[in-house]
Amino acid sequence: MTALCSLAQSGVLSNPTSHVEYLTFCLKQGSALSDSIADCIAAISGIEKSINHKDLTAGLSISIGFSANAWPQLFPEHPMPAELHPFTAMSNGERVFPATAGDIFVMIKSERIDLNFQAAKYIRNSLADIATLTEDIQGYKYLDNRDMIDFVDGTENPDGDERVEAVLVANDIELHQGGSYLHVQRYIDRQGLWDKQTTEYQEQVVGRTKMDNVELSDDVKPAWAHNAKSKVEINGEEIKMLRQNRPYGNAMEHGTMFVGFAATPSIINTSLSQMINADADGHYDRLLDFVEAKTGCLFFMPSKAFLEQFDDE
Repeated sequence: MTALCSLAQSGVLSNPTSHVEYLTFCLKQGSALSDSIADCIAAISGIEKSINHKDLTAGLSISIGFSANAWPQLFPEHPMPAELHPFTAMSNGERVFPATAGDIFVMIKSERIDLNFQAAKYIRNSLADIATLTEDIQGYKYLDNRDMIDFVDGTENPDGDERVEAVLVANDIELHQGGSYLHVQRYIDRQGLWDKQTTEYQEQVVGRTKMDNVELSDDVKPAWAHNAKSKVEINGEEIKMLRQNRPYGNAMEHGTMFVGFAATPSIINTSLSQMINADADGHYDRLLDFVEAKTGCLFFMPSKAFLEQFDDE
């Protein structure tokens, strides 16, 4: 586990920070993409080192991932990660998980929003010749790690060796070991509708108490609670992912960035399928009555070893 952990990009395994910036880029058409990506990756590494020196206590990290569409265009000489594929849109009834465009994803984490913003500006410039910035979302810690509907988020995240096992790829060629699959969705809250619900019903929807963040007992928790429908079990054992979710937005419009890391995208895909699809009893994740997914994309976050090879080119 220690060897695998040392391969991971620092932002992948670490806990969410007080401020985070999520950048989504789409590749421009052109034949020189693979020739340019090495300089881009090296530039981003330099940006991270330079801005880090401005405040070593801020803990700035920059993590980068690539989609199935981007990989063969940027890295034609390197085999694609075994399970990297385009995210397929899901729908059931009025519920929709869209699949949206995104080729390069950059996550900038630190304790200072100004450092994140400065890094984002430089990263946009460094990628300008090959990609267009299509979404820039600034997330932040809200109260005691709550989302905008006022429930604590990320309570069940794995720690220690369990986190490494849940998040990092071990069963692929050596080139991709220590990488991770990342699924990103941006949700908008239907705050007005949510605020009309009683606290008791809100707790049933989430599956935890609102004030004390205690999981509801099995004899009280409904089958359609969020933490019941999103849980993935294989042979009776829960298989976890690492959620680095953060709320974003303002009083006019706000929501949550779902940022889920896993060693295999099948875990996240299964969780999303269970949430959106009604089962034989008509149960789906009732939280989806109060939030709307606006984006959806799957990325592979390569290991540090993979990225560092481009510093020498």
